[in-house]
Amino acid sequence: MVTFIVLVGIVVIGLIYHKQLNAFILHYYTTKPSTSIINTNEKSSYAKDTTANELPKPTPLMITPDQVKNYDDRPWRPFRWPYHQTMSIFKLDINHWLDMDKYYVHYLEEKERIWKKFDKECYDWLPESYDACFELMETVVEHMCVRYPFLFTVLNEDAAGEGEGGKIVRNEVTSEVLDMRLPLKEHPFVYISKLAKEDFYIVQQNPKDGLHYLVAAAVPFPGGSFEVAPKLGKPLDIIHGEVPYYKEKLQNSMEKWFGKLQVNEPVERASWNITMDHKLKMSDLNQDPKVKPNIKEIMESTDPTKFGIRIERQALRRLPKTKAIIFSNHPIYYSLEEMKDEPMIPSLIKKIMYEGPEKILEYKKFPFVRDHLVEYLDYLIKRQIELGIIKEDTPIKTQPSYPFAHWVKTDFDFVNGWNNPGSAYDKGYNFAKDFDSNKLADNE
Repeated sequence: MVTFIVLVGIVVIGLIYHKQLNAFILHYYTTKPSTSIINTNEKSSYAKDTTANELPKPTPLMITPDQVKNYDDRPWRPFRWPYHQTMSIFKLDINHWLDMDKYYVHYLEEKERIWKKFDKECYDWLPESYDACFELMETVVEHMCVRYPFLFTVLNEDAAGEGEGGKIVRNEVTSEVLDMRLPLKEHPFVYISKLAKEDFYIVQQNPKDGLHYLVAAAVPFPGGSFEVAPKLGKPLDIIHGEVPYYKEKLQNSMEKWFGKLQVNEPVERASWNITMDHKLKMSDLNQDPKVKPNIKEIMESTDPTKFGIRIERQALRRLPKTKAIIFSNHPIYYSLEEMKDEPMIPSLIKKIMYEGPEKILEYKKFPFVRDHLVEYLDYLIKRQIELGIIKEDTPIKTQPSYPFAHWVKTDFDFVNGWNNPGSAYDKGYNFAKDFDSNKLADNE
């Protein structure tokens, strides 16, 4: 009798999850699993199996909707010394193009709120970008369904064969069903924003002058004053005009690099800034003084232990059909406290904030905040010396695990993601629980 009940249970589970199980079986046996969790020195684990014009495929990650609530993303630590203004790119393991973590639902909810409130300030596109936007949507759908077969279910696998074209996908995390059968009822960005938590910029090359232009963008999380509409149809040098040393050091090399980027050679990078909040659209330290004239008083009254780092985790890849280049970005937050046991991190942050190139310091507004944090950073540095984590005469330099935390290859499991072993880290902490959109400023 017990055996019969068990067998019935297995059959029922199989019926409920048959699509996910089919996806798992298909992709597990038709793709080669990545041999390492983090692969920054070698090509993507699929590069050698793809041609220059073929999209690399991810390996299925068998996390469930319940497990997403406790899942932590890769621990970025993009702190380097000496500090130079370079592209600082790494070959991207395609598994991590669109990462998943416990803030996934919060980011999607914020995308919807920001789109409704700000519209074309954050989401806009040129008419000629539609094919690239559509191809991006298809690529995002394919990636999410293959990478996370328990999180996304294709409900109409045979629809294309019946002449309809397009897919119906259920997001198992949000329970929303996305009808992407043709013709689409909404712009492709609408569907993308309900699947992936990243911002997306779409860049295409103009054959007349060879320059790359921004043709579409969905940027709800710039962290500062970035308005999409004025930048549409502009080349890279105009868009990056305010970036320190861009014209002198990056402009020519970036245009050449964009022109040579292959479909099967995606890359990633990360930049960082100091933050005292978790506001995705507009960080307080980047606020317009007209909106918050007392921001200095707010900053100085905030406990230094409440400050942290906002990482802008970015990826670039080329699409095979339209040849458009996709630049994706999403913010990740780490408190200074949770990194206090990591060798050299407080020392690097202090040194960069005080001794980095002057234009970059001003651009990142480090002079505004560093004196408020220096006593706390000095305490963390002294603590590391006393605990034997570093020595007093240890040279301050980029760490061997850059751009990730030193524990990135040792503290990982497939159920919870990356698990910070630091004494101050709380796995259960989730800043989204305290989020209240009613307390935001008009431009947030």
